[in-house]
Amino acid sequence: MGSTGVSLIVPMHNESPYVEALRDTLPPVLDALGYEWELILVDDGSTDGTAGKLQAWCEADSRVRIIRHPHRLGKTAAYASGFAQAQGQYIFTLDADLQEDPSAMGAMLTMLQQGAGMVVGWRRPRRDGWVKRAASWVFNTLLRWTTGVPLHDINCGFKGMRREVMEALRPYLVRDFHRFLPVLTHRMGYTVAEVVVSHRARQYGRSRYGFGRYWRALCDLVVLWRVMGRCRESSSLRRRA
Repeated sequence: MGSTGVSLIVPMHNESPYVEALRDTLPPVLDALGYEWELILVDDGSTDGTAGKLQAWCEADSRVRIIRHPHRLGKTAAYASGFAQAQGQYIFTLDADLQEDPSAMGAMLTMLQQGAGMVVGWRRPRRDGWVKRAASWVFNTLLRWTTGVPLHDINCGFKGMRREVMEALRPYLVRDFHRFLPVLTHRMGYTVAEVVVSHRARQYGRSRYGFGRYWRALCDLVVLWRVMGRCRESSSLRRRA
């Protein structure tokens, strides 16, 4: 294939213990897809030695690219940087802790090829503590009720999308809107589907997310309603095109 078929974007902040596992796990999974691929590692201001390990990996494999933020800007900004550089027909995002089994990328790709605009992972069974699981259940239930998006795990970081969807989403990569990408995609009129993804317990460190994250998400949801009209206009324009 002459052009890049698949781009995988992995945001990272102080994920040094996971670099070796990512290096061993991701290339075979990407090779199995049958496309030319690129792996874009977005180092979001790491201070723990992640940058040095990523540099060594990049020098050893020309398909691996690094984007570095001079200081931490957040996951939405990491997505924005990755989307701006991605060359693939199909774009995937995956969290660096490998809690989601990346082998589900094959099933996601098949659904995208069959017409889905975005495919989101559904983590089953969820291997997080009960507090995080409870907060996530409340958040997902609220989003399904208020937006009509028919997904169980809207906030899962493991996603795949067609390039046209990625391009349509780029103007909305502000605040912490990365968690609402399926909502925005649905609002634009694209089909949003889900695939069950095996979920694993975090091996190193502790999750940096707590109830404060979901409170900020609810505040962002209020702002999101203000931009939904633009998404509706995009959907209308796409149907008329």
